[in-house]
Amino acid sequence: MKKLLAVALAMPLAACIVGNEAGSGGGGDDGTNDPPVDDPNTLAGSITESRTLSGAISIAADTTIESGVTLTVSAGTTITVKSGKRLSVKGTLSIEGTSASKVAIDWENGSNGSIPVSGTANITYLVMHGGAITTTTGAAVTITDSLMAKASGDLLIMSGGSVTMTYSQIGEATGDTTHCNLHFGGNANTVNITKSNIVGAPYGLMFYGGTAANFRENNWMAGTEATKINVDTQPGVSGDFSLGYFDKPFTPGAGAQITMNDLAAAPLTDAGVRP
Repeated sequence: MKKLLAVALAMPLAACIVGNEAGSGGGGDDGTNDPPVDDPNTLAGSITESRTLSGAISIAADTTIESGVTLTVSAGTTITVKSGKRLSVKGTLSIEGTSASKVAIDWENGSNGSIPVSGTANITYLVMHGGAITTTTGAAVTITDSLMAKASGDLLIMSGGSVTMTYSQIGEATGDTTHCNLHFGGNANTVNITKSNIVGAPYGLMFYGGTAANFRENNWMAGTEATKINVDTQPGVSGDFSLGYFDKPFTPGAGAQITMNDLAAAPLTDAGVRP
């Protein structure tokens, strides 16, 4: 009888989509501070079935959207991520903010944490403070009408895959903690970043990996501080920065094949997040 009762009590936990792995905490954690496995507004562990988020959401531990699964984030949703935690995307992350009702993601008690993408991320009208988005081979990230700033290190980091970003802003003019807003290294990057504002803090772009990259029609805002740099290049990269605005002179490093035709004399008014 006792054996049957134990089996019965264990069954609801096995049915949960989102939960904790036993013993995942370190330092002698007895699990008393772990998020409840039956809380629909708290994410932790593996997401194995497609679902939609809305309202106030907490990511309390490392969380993974598994392959074949779509996590949809509705307009107006606010997500608070515990400092240092990750939302890994092996499947699909769809952030569906609107101009009138943006999605917000903030890292709690600091800016350390990340969204590693090896699958697909479609992001619209997101305001993200803290954390980083990283890509690897096979990743496909699309960012539209979004503002991201205040990472603890680099913010948008490519090590493969593709990034398409339009009408967005990476970095803020004051109070930004980011080191490099765009850090593109690795091999076989596919880059299309247009009609956006990139604010150096201190680096706007470290362009170390990628060929035939499209960086046209952007505002590159380094500001007046001597330490801020619009673009830093290395040999072997190639990209087109034509029709953009640079508020600080940009001289490509030796070996980089950079095109800069018809640069604007004043900041572009049709770049950045649309109202």
